[in-house]
Parts: sequence; structure tokens; C-alpha cells
Amino acid sequence: MTGLLIREALPEDIDSIMELEKGSIVHPWARSEFEDLISNSNKLCLVAESDEKVVCYIGAETVLDECNIGNIVTDKVYRGRGFATELMSALMDELTKRGIAKVFLEVEHDNVPALALYEKQGFERYGQRRGYYGPGKDAVLMCKDL
Repeated sequence: MTGLLIREALPEDIDSIMELEKGSIVHPWARSEFEDLISNSNKLCLVAESDEKVVCYIGAETVLDECNIGNIVTDKVYRGRGFATELMSALMDELTKRGIAKVFLEVEHDNVPALALYEKQGFERYGQRRGYYGPGKDAVLMCKDL
């Protein structure tokens, strides 16, 4: 994809990442959580840059040979351009290099774009958590073998 740079997040990206969350996540993370995400060797945060601006990020945590994806957020202006797909693919490549065998995530049951992205990436549904995101907002549990 032309004009897209994918890289590991740096401390100076935290403000941009937090700004992405403000418009998309009901309960945005605190700065200290992003500092830990970027500095902890068992965690990984990748960003996608376009037009010299962080437009998408993904955060994940690894334990032994498994990984849990926390959040993936794309700037509203840049949605629908394939940035999240590229970022997810880059994360899968990096996790494979790190010896991760299985990746987990949860997504709100009515988040159709996210469900489509994850299924396109080979994730399969294996369960649900009722009320995980609040009353009537169930989580779909998904996983993928690497």
C-alpha cells in the first residue's frame, strides 16, 4: 500500500494513539497503560502512519506462545482504506517471528467492520461473553492458529 508506514510504536506516539482512542473507544486507556504497552517486552504496539500521521494502531500482549489482541483503532477519516488489514497482517508476521502459536481477541457482537476484518484474517468464532461491553453488548470470542 502506497504511503503507509507500519512500525513499532514509540513513546512519542502515545498522544496520537490516545487521540485515536478518544473518538472510538468507550473507555479509553490511560497514558500509563500505553507507556506499559510500548515498553513491556511481553506486549507489542504497532502503528500505521499515513501522511506523516499515526492513523491506526494495534496493541497486543503475549504470554508464553499465546497472544491476546487488546485494541485496534483507525482514525475515522482513514477507515475503509485497508490500514487495519495491513496492520493486522504485520502483527501476525511479527507474532509468528516471536514463536506465537495462537492469537485471541474479543469484539462487540454488532461491530460488523471489525468482525469482517478478523474473519478475513482467518480468525474463527469460538464463544461469547454476555454483557462484556455493557448491558446487551455481548463480546464475540475469536481465535486464530499461527
